[in-house]
Amino acid sequence: MYAMESAARFILIQLLAAPTATQSFGPNSVRRRASPSSPHVLPQSKRQPSHLSLILQDSTSSNGKDNLLSPDVYSTIESGKIAVLPNFLSEQDIRPLRTDAQNLWADGKFSTDALASYGTSGKFDPAKDRAVLRLPQWKSENLGDYSLRRRFGALMASVRTELAYHLDRPKLDQGAATSMYGYGSTEISYTRFGPGAFLKRHVDEHHEELKGVAGWSKPTRRSISWLIYLNDPDWSGSRDGGQLRCFERRDRPTGRIGATHNGDLQIGWLGATALDPRDRPVYLDAKTHDHGQCSMYVLNDDGDDDQSRVYVSKSFETNPIMYVQGSEMLVKRLLFTDRADLADRFHLIEQPKSRLGNLFGSSDTYAGEGENPLVGEELEDVDPRGGTLVLFDSVSLPHEVLATKTRERWACSGWFHEDQQPIQSA
Repeated sequence: MYAMESAARFILIQLLAAPTATQSFGPNSVRRRASPSSPHVLPQSKRQPSHLSLILQDSTSSNGKDNLLSPDVYSTIESGKIAVLPNFLSEQDIRPLRTDAQNLWADGKFSTDALASYGTSGKFDPAKDRAVLRLPQWKSENLGDYSLRRRFGALMASVRTELAYHLDRPKLDQGAATSMYGYGSTEISYTRFGPGAFLKRHVDEHHEELKGVAGWSKPTRRSISWLIYLNDPDWSGSRDGGQLRCFERRDRPTGRIGATHNGDLQIGWLGATALDPRDRPVYLDAKTHDHGQCSMYVLNDDGDDDQSRVYVSKSFETNPIMYVQGSEMLVKRLLFTDRADLADRFHLIEQPKSRLGNLFGSSDTYAGEGENPLVGEELEDVDPRGGTLVLFDSVSLPHEVLATKTRERWACSGWFHEDQQPIQSA
């Protein structure tokens, strides 16, 4: 399986066989801010901002597959970038949602998840951390403005249907992903960042093999991440902080990002070179081996089936090599032993976080000012202005939330799931 075994894959094999003497990317890139002139700020869909009830009427008046989002949304997500839709909801729409969230926060219905941090020293203050209205509270008919949340869920269900159709991810709109959790989105909540709160770089979903012994136990997994900001429309990142920082690929990737059609999730990239000028997603195959034995592969151009696979690593067990800080270097040294050219190109989407690293590294001094891009990445900073909808792939796009300054940061957030691939018995 480690050999390049099929003559039908000749074109890709030629590219992979080519040494990487000249890299077409560098470690640094230019920071950009999502604004009306930014390439990722997409034009409004076929409608103008309107009251939520009217949006719902419009979104369900036809086949539900082309009413809410423009074609640019799908191509942006497919390129591994964040789609930013300003004024997806009007100020008239977001005001009652924000009021509902604020009232539930004041009534003590939010939970502090301890995932966010804040830059001040001293005793932990939950008012400065990230707090979430969890799913049971969101779905409760006895809390807050349930009818409003229900209408909002119907809107997001229509968004999910459009994404499933145009991204060719039919499982977004089928099975347990649509029925087990929140109405309108598999996960859905209000979130609040207090002044000073930030969220470190992360991705929203990992391959089942990289989530420990319980990795294969869940019926669904995250596929598309979304947020609609509930702040005032005059929010300014330079003044108020709280930007969503995304670490996008600088070179447009080839093929499907995030996951293959058969459910193998992406774990890394082969960076672009002069001879192979596009990034190639690297997927982890854990189904064709005994459980625990895995191998990495890429797909031939325009292919997404078993015949299109080109395996690029030795077979290996993910534990411990994929669970320790510095695992990318271990992968390069141990799994690409006779392919130094591929080792040079390979990068994990996200390095494992080490508790020891957090204790003895820079976590004590980091205060949410924003991390720098890694090799092959560029930055996109999105101001959390009220009414803005953002959408991105949950697996392949690392992101963080920069520290808020003096204002509370409010949002509706969630994830559209797909049913998880079944585990194959050993």
